Amino acid sequence: MLEFTLPPLSGEILFEAVLEPTVATIEKLEMKKGMGEGEITTFLGKVNKVAVGVPYCENLISRYIEQAVEVPHEIKKMMDEYDFHFISLSCSFLPDTDCKFVWARFGIELSAQSESEELQGKPIAFDMFPDEILTKMKYRRKVSFTPGLKLSLGVIDADVPIDIKTEKELTVYVPQIFAFGINMPNVAWDFKSTEEKGIWGNKRDLLLVVRSPKNSNVRGRFQLGAEVEFKLMKIPLSKRRNEIVDVEYDLSG
Repeated sequence: MLEFTLPPLSGEILFEAVLEPTVATIEKLEMKKGMGEGEITTFLGKVNKVAVGVPYCENLISRYIEQAVEVPHEIKKMMDEYDFHFISLSCSFLPDTDCKFVWARFGIELSAQSESEELQGKPIAFDMFPDEILTKMKYRRKVSFTPGLKLSLGVIDADVPIDIKTEKELTVYVPQIFAFGINMPNVAWDFKSTEEKGIWGNKRDLLLVVRSPKNSNVRGRFQLGAEVEFKLMKIPLSKRRNEIVDVEYDLSG
């Protein structure tokens, strides 16, 4: 079985974007009697940010070879047609004053390119982690792969006391997280706030195993959306003030 420790966050930012309400949302706000023009103007001046860290990417088959671990038979049968990539992603949310993220979506649209052109065959999410987190969960930052190349992290009992040194070696997933897109080229993680914890700060170790056409470069276009609570009113955000979100980034490793 292949095992390795997840790499630490590089601290580098791939891009940072400001999310805004769409024109249709602004029109709806203007029609609501409960929110005056001054409040709308105040909200539109708020800067609710999301940032995406530089992904960690590597070719999984190369890792098997480097560690002298036998490639599983199920995967070996597909190696003439496909490559397999491991991708570790992170994102961060920073709400403005008087704003609170109550829902957010971090998604990636996968595509594949040869050296000269985009390929018709799409990469797919062969596996993704976490899949569903309903309560606070702690995991060791050592990832292992089953013979079917499925991701596995060791869960830590929440009631077991953890010392400071060990705490640094864990990933804590909060609040509620739901994954979507297994075996598809479009994947996403949804974050929902809870009474105990809102959505802000760093969300690290969002893991993907991607199967892509042989000898292709995997590209990713990030899709970001959110819902912000402002003065007891929930307002969807999706429009961006810049175009860097719409750029495709290399995820091949």
